[in-house]
Amino acid sequence: MISAIVISSYDHDYLKECIASLAFVDEIIIAGKMDPSVLSKIKHKKSVRFIESEHHDFDVLLKKASSKASHKWIICLEANLYISDLLANEVTEIATNADSEGNYKAKTHFKFMGNVLKFSGYRNSYTSFLFHKNSITNKKAAKKLKHPIEELYLDFDRYNERLTKKAKHRARMLFIYKKRSNFLNFSWNPLWILKKTFFIKLGFLDGKEGFVFAYLNAFKEFKTYMFLWLMYRNIE
Repeated sequence: MISAIVISSYDHDYLKECIASLAFVDEIIIAGKMDPSVLSKIKHKKSVRFIESEHHDFDVLLKKASSKASHKWIICLEANLYISDLLANEVTEIATNADSEGNYKAKTHFKFMGNVLKFSGYRNSYTSFLFHKNSITNKKAAKKLKHPIEELYLDFDRYNERLTKKAKHRARMLFIYKKRSNFLNFSWNPLWILKKTFFIKLGFLDGKEGFVFAYLNAFKEFKTYMFLWLMYRNIE
């Protein structure tokens, strides 16, 4: 009835809780990069498969994994997300309704450093989430789900480590496509991320947590181009 596609980029710390929240689906496909030994430790009542890919783009991985999905309804989420019982029930109700069709998107609910981020880009942020296999490429007409996706926050160090891994992965992709870093990448790009997250997306209304969140994402942008710069110089 429902296939779940989990996008992973070595998100081992998050996978266990993410998979545990998918008890209501009939199949799980993990797409991306991960340590193969972790797969043997994943427990689920239905089948769990892994598709390795160097891509990190959501749409690319969704398209690749959805072609392998066995069911007509597909949910897609990153490994640092989990599904609440309320959202699981809502998805199941849609999937079991013979008249249901199209695609659905959901808000992201994120508790960061002990407080829920109500702004910082999350207030009006909807993520493509539930797809009917026949209309998976049509996201413009996506309907909104009532209940949010929950984003996992394990602790500050592991969250920062995850951003560093994502920065390294993006740097590798830029390197493959022969992109180079320049002064603007190190200066303007991080400042723009900080400004957009903290001011334009009203992150300042989340207080110090909003500033830390904006800073970490700006620093992730800086680290991406730092890793790219190091790759061209064969420096670890």
